[in-house]
Amino acid sequence: MTKFTSLILAFLRDRFKSLNRIILLMLIAIVMTEVYVFFQEGTGNLGASLMSYTVLWSSVASFVVFIRLSMFNENVYQNDSIRLIPASDTKVYLGSLCTTVISFLYFMVVQLVLRIVTTLLAGNNFTDIMGQIFSESGLNSGQGIAIVLVSLGIAIVAIMMVWTTISLIHLIMLSIDAFLPIGRQRIIRGILYIVISLAIIRLGAAFFNIYGTLMNGLSLGWGAAFSILGVLALVVVVESVVNILLMNKFVETAQ
Repeated sequence: MTKFTSLILAFLRDRFKSLNRIILLMLIAIVMTEVYVFFQEGTGNLGASLMSYTVLWSSVASFVVFIRLSMFNENVYQNDSIRLIPASDTKVYLGSLCTTVISFLYFMVVQLVLRIVTTLLAGNNFTDIMGQIFSESGLNSGQGIAIVLVSLGIAIVAIMMVWTTISLIHLIMLSIDAFLPIGRQRIIRGILYIVISLAIIRLGAAFFNIYGTLMNGLSLGWGAAFSILGVLALVVVVESVVNILLMNKFVETAQ
C-alpha cells in the first residue's frame, strides 16, 4: 500500500507547478500595470498604485487558484492513474483534500509575503500599520493576534467545507449517472440544482454573518467563534465521510 505521505507528495507536484505559474502571471501583471502607471502618471502615485493593483491582481489570482485547486481535487475521483494507485479510497480522498489545503496555504503565504514587500516598497511600515489597526479597534497586540489566528482557522475550515460540498455534489451527480436512465437523470439534476442554489445562498449569508462577527472583534464572544469553527468542522467531517462512501460504492474511473 502507498504511504499517505508519498501520496501527498505525488499530489503536490502538479498542484505546485500550476500555482507557481499563476503566481508568476500575477507578478507579471502587477509589474506591467506599474509600468503603465509610471508612463501615464510618473512616480508621484507609484506607491499607492502598487498597493492597490497588488490587491486587485492578488484577488484575481486567488479566484483562479481556488478554481484550479477545485479542478485538481475533483479530477481524483475518476482518474485511472490515481484510482489504480495501491491505496484505499479513504487515503486517496483525504490525501487529495489535505494536498489541496496545503497548496492553498502555500499560496496564502506567498500572498502575505507579497503584501509585506509591496507595503515596504510603497514606503510604509507594515508593523506600524498593523499596530494602528489594532489600536483603532481597541485591541492589544495579544487580542489582535488571537483574532487573526481564529479568523484564519475559520477561513481555512470554511474553504475546506466549500471543497467538500463541491465534491459531494460532484459525487452525487456521478452516482446518479451510474444508475438512472438519461430522462430521470435530468429531472434529478434539475431538483439538485434548485436545492444547491438555495444552499449556496444560505451559505453565503452565513459567511457574511461570520465575517461581520470577526470584524467586530468577536463581539459575540470567543464561545460563538469556536462554535462557528466547530460547526464548520463537523460539516467537513460528515461530508467527507459521505464522499468517501460514494467514491467507494458508486464512482468508477472514466479516463
